[in-house]
Amino acid sequence: MNDSMPGPMPQRIPWWWYKTSNTSGTDLTSGDFSVASSGQHWIRAIDVAAAPDELFAWVTQLRRAPYSYDWIDNFGRHSPQTLDHTLVDVSVGDSVMSIFTVIEVVPGTSMTVAMKGGMPTLLFGPVTVHYRAEPRGAGSRLVVNLVVPRPPGPLATLRRYALAWGDLIMMRKQVIELKRLTELPTQAS
Repeated sequence: MNDSMPGPMPQRIPWWWYKTSNTSGTDLTSGDFSVASSGQHWIRAIDVAAAPDELFAWVTQLRRAPYSYDWIDNFGRHSPQTLDHTLVDVSVGDSVMSIFTVIEVVPGTSMTVAMKGGMPTLLFGPVTVHYRAEPRGAGSRLVVNLVVPRPPGPLATLRRYALAWGDLIMMRKQVIELKRLTELPTQAS
């Protein structure tokens, strides 16, 4: 692996994970993500049998819970299973999953969050995450693009590698859970 190259990492786990049909790397890396970075780009994506605005409504619920392994990253509290419509209108500056801040929003389509300073950045680094709900056939696709800086040195490389595997486990659970909730018949937005 050439760790000095910017942009997307090789299209294999832990840097890429997707459960989609007819996917190419270009399909997953294009879009409205305007945060430029020389860091690694990790991609997670999943197809969802619902309209993009319904999917994005669930993405906005990340403001109240992580929708991943709650016993790890939500202090044992269960992520809510009903849509809170008051959270759908996202604004720059809103808190997301307690460790991120919204830095960019395209209403009904995408949200970009940056790691908050202090302990979150000390633990994980200054990570930026872009969530995008895009049309895909009769449904939609959730594409998540994480940008992880590349500080020099072997320990930083080892840290990024460990973070990639940890994120793969947590983010895979998150996107599958957002898909499940979006596709529930009683959850139409």
